[in-house]
Amino acid sequence: MQKREELTQQTKQNLREAFWSLYIQKPIEKITVKEITDIAGYNRGTFYLYYKDTYDLLAKIEQELLEVVDALITQWLENDALHNLPDHMEHLMELAQTYSSYMGVLLSDQGDPKFASQLKEILKPLIACWLQIDDTNKESSLLCEFYLSGLLSVISIWLCEEKDLDIEQFVQFIISHIFSITNINSSLVTR
Repeated sequence: MQKREELTQQTKQNLREAFWSLYIQKPIEKITVKEITDIAGYNRGTFYLYYKDTYDLLAKIEQELLEVVDALITQWLENDALHNLPDHMEHLMELAQTYSSYMGVLLSDQGDPKFASQLKEILKPLIACWLQIDDTNKESSLLCEFYLSGLLSVISIWLCEEKDLDIEQFVQFIISHIFSITNINSSLVTR
């Protein structure tokens, strides 16, 4: 039984990698199941054991990434450990770097806009807490959207293009320039 599970996971991973090698080159609507299975070395029937179509495969990749980020954010919110912006940003960037082959593309112009919107919704409570924003009024909600959009945009560029900043330098940049906090210590400076 264990061997069968490992084989199933490996097959799904091979199909994902084949799909992703195509997705970084062309729009999803131009990717066929046959292309994916030819690259992965399976027949079309194998693909349909796990996925309905290419959109389902993309949705599953996105959902897994969102669940990982959501679990991390939920943990921070539940533990009331919100006042350590540098550490949180570092953990988020490590996570983004771990999944950079996916995150960089999904957050870029080539990616799925729905993914970025869902990621923003997951990050919103954390950003609101860091910035002490009450996002129930219109102005605060707009401000939160501004920070979220800027943050995801620079993360996308960093993942895809800026290899000369390590995580620590990038986090310092985000905190100093995006969140405008110049004296970083172990807690978020209150305004």
